[in-house]
Amino acid sequence: MSERSNIKEQIKTRSFIVYMVFVLFVAYLLLKLSILLFINNDEWKQKISPIAVALKESKPSRGNIYDVNGKLLATSVSFFDIHMDTRAGGLTDEIFNKNVDSLAYYLSNFFKDKTKNEYKRMLVKARKKGKRYLEIAKRVTYDEYIEIKEFPLFRLNSNKGGFLSKKTTIRQQPFKGLAKRTIGLFGEDRATGIKQGKAGLEYTYNRELGGRAGKAYMKKIAGGNWTEIKGGEVLEKENGLDLITAIDINLQDYVDNILKKQLSKLKAEYGSVVVMEVKTGYIKAIANIKRYPNNTFGEVLNYAVGENLAPGSTFKLPVLMAALEDGFVDLDDIIDTGNGHIVYHGVPVDDAGNHAFGKIPVWEVFAKSSNVGMLKIVDDNYVKKGRIERFLKQLNSIGIGDISGVDIYGENKPTIKTPQHIDWAPSTPGMIAHGYEVRISPLQLLTFYNAVANDGVMVKPQIVTRIEKDGLTVKEYKPIELNPLICSKETLKKAKRVLRAVVEEGTAKAINTKQYKISGKTGTTEYYDAKLRTHNGQYRASFAGFFPSDNPKYSIIVVINRPQTDYYGALAAAPVFKKIADEIFKRDRELNPPKEVKTNQIKTPLSKNGNLQDLKIVLEETSTSVKNSDIKTKWVETEAQKENVVLKRKNIEKNIMPDLKYMGAKDAVYILEKLGLQAQINGRGFVVNQSIVAGDEVKKGMKVKLELN
Repeated sequence: MSERSNIKEQIKTRSFIVYMVFVLFVAYLLLKLSILLFINNDEWKQKISPIAVALKESKPSRGNIYDVNGKLLATSVSFFDIHMDTRAGGLTDEIFNKNVDSLAYYLSNFFKDKTKNEYKRMLVKARKKGKRYLEIAKRVTYDEYIEIKEFPLFRLNSNKGGFLSKKTTIRQQPFKGLAKRTIGLFGEDRATGIKQGKAGLEYTYNRELGGRAGKAYMKKIAGGNWTEIKGGEVLEKENGLDLITAIDINLQDYVDNILKKQLSKLKAEYGSVVVMEVKTGYIKAIANIKRYPNNTFGEVLNYAVGENLAPGSTFKLPVLMAALEDGFVDLDDIIDTGNGHIVYHGVPVDDAGNHAFGKIPVWEVFAKSSNVGMLKIVDDNYVKKGRIERFLKQLNSIGIGDISGVDIYGENKPTIKTPQHIDWAPSTPGMIAHGYEVRISPLQLLTFYNAVANDGVMVKPQIVTRIEKDGLTVKEYKPIELNPLICSKETLKKAKRVLRAVVEEGTAKAINTKQYKISGKTGTTEYYDAKLRTHNGQYRASFAGFFPSDNPKYSIIVVINRPQTDYYGALAAAPVFKKIADEIFKRDRELNPPKEVKTNQIKTPLSKNGNLQDLKIVLEETSTSVKNSDIKTKWVETEAQKENVVLKRKNIEKNIMPDLKYMGAKDAVYILEKLGLQAQINGRGFVVNQSIVAGDEVKKGMKVKLELN
C-alpha cells in the first residue's frame, strides 16, 4: 500500500516538473516576443518587413503633354530620397568595415558637400547608434538614383548594403509659366486624396493621361516601401496616353514676352492673347498673364476661356452683321452721328475722344468706331420699329451667343440680355449696340471673328490634335464645324470690307503694314460700378482680327485689362496684335517664302548652338544644306562650311558648367535649370557672356549670370 502511494507521489512530482518546464518555456517565448515587439520594435519590423506580402494597387505612369513640334509641355518626373539602414539584417561588421571607406569616398565625390572623412564619421556613428533610417540625400533625380545605387556597399542590396529609397513623382512643366493654366494643374484632390488633373488639359483629359491602375502582389521592404514581386502581377496596369497639342511653344514664348512687356509698360492688371489657325480652329498660343504690384508676372486664371465680360466695340461686328443680314442697312447708307454725344433713355453715350463725325456712311461708323452711329443703327431699325426680339434672334442665329466648346473646362455661355432679363431697361438695346450689357469671353469672340475670316464657317477651337500611345496615334481630333455658314456670303463680304477699313483708315491704322494686310476691330470698355451706378474710370482694351486679309490663315485676340495709360484698344491692344502677327509672318514659310540661297552664300544660322530640333527648323526654313542631320543628340553646335552646315554634338555634363555662348535665352535657361542652377538674364538675343567659365565645377543652387546681345 505504501509502495503504491510512493509511485503516485513520484508520478505527481514528475508531472509537476514537466508542467513547470512547459510553463517556463512558454513564459520565455512570451518574454522574447514582448522584447521584440515593445522594446525593439524597429528591429522587429525590419526583420518581418521583407516577408510581408500583400495584393496592392500598381500605379500607372501618367502620360505626357507635347507641343506641335514634340516638345514636352508636361511630364511626370521622379525624385528619390536616399536613406541607409546601418543595422540591416545582412550587414555584418565585416561587410560594413570593408566597404565604409569606399562608400564615404563615393558620397563625398558625388555630392561634394562633405569630405570623405566627414562622411565616414557620419556612417560609423550611425552604425554605433543602430540607426535604421540614416538620411543620405533628398530629391535626387532618377539618373542620380541609378548611379548612387551602384556605390560600394549600396550595390549589395537593402539587406546586406542597407540601401533604402523612397520614390516621389511630381508633375512638371519644363517651360515654366508658359501656357501654365492651359496645360493645367495636377495634384491631390482634397476630398478624395487622389492625385488627378485639377485644371486645363490635365483636368479635361485626366482619364486619358491617367491610364488605369493594375493589381500586383508586393512585398514590404525596409523603410516602409513596397516593391512588386517578379511575376506577381494580377491585373496589368495601363500607362497613360500622351496628348499632342497644336501649341507652338516657341510662338507661345514670344507671345508671353510681348504681353508681359505691354502689361508692364501700361501698368495693366492682367491680359490675355489667343492665336488660332483660321481653317482648323487649332490654338497655336494662349497666354493669360497677371501683373503683380512688384511688376512680376504669373498665370493664375484662364481669362481667355473663363472670363465673360463686356467686350466693348469689338462686339460692333456681330451687331452690324445682324443689321446687314436683315437688310435694314447697307455700308454706304448715311448715319448722322451729330456732335458725337447723345443721351439715350437717360444714359449718356459718347464717341471716344469727343469726336464729332457728323453725317458719315455706315462703313465709316464702324471703321471709326462711333458709339452714337452704332446705337442709331439699332435704335432706328429695331427699337423704334418694335423689332427688338428680331435683333436678338439675329445675333444668336449668326452664332455669337453660343459656347465655343473648347477642350478646356471652365467656359461659360455668353450672356446677351433679353427683355425677360431682370436688368433689362429701355436703354439696353442701345448699350448692346456698342458692346455693353453683353458678357462674352475673349475666346468666344475670337471664334466669331475666325468664322468671318473662314468664309462663314465657324470651327471649334481645339488645343489637342491627337492622342498617342507609344508614338502611335490612338485618336485624332480633326477640325470640327460648329456652323457651316453663319450668314449670307454678301454679309460676309461686307463684314470683311469694314474690318479691313478699320486698319486702313480707321481706329487701327497705326498697325497697317505693306508686308501683309491685317483686318480687325479695336475695342475699349469702361468698367461699370454697379453700386455707384456709373462708370469708374477703369478700362479694358482689346483688338480682334485676322491676317492676311485676302486669304486669312491666323486669327488673334488681345485683351488688356485696367491699363493705367493708353487705355484705348488702338493704343493698348492693337500694337500687341501687330507684333505677334509680324513674328508669325516672319516664321511662316507659306506666308513668307524664303529667298533662294546660293551655295556660296551659306552662313551659319545666328543661333550657332542650341536645341537640335529648333536648329533643324531654322536651317530648313533658310533652305540650308545640312550635314549630320541624323545625329542622335539633343544639343548641338553648328559649323559653316563651303557648301553646307555641319551639326556637331554638344555634350552637357553633370556638375560641369557648359558653354552657353551663341545659344538663345530659352535653351540656355533650360539647360541651367536641368543642372540645378539659377539663371539671371541681362539683355536680349543670344548669350555672349556667362559669369561661370565653361568647364568649371558647379553645384546645385549656384547662380549664373548670362549677358545677351
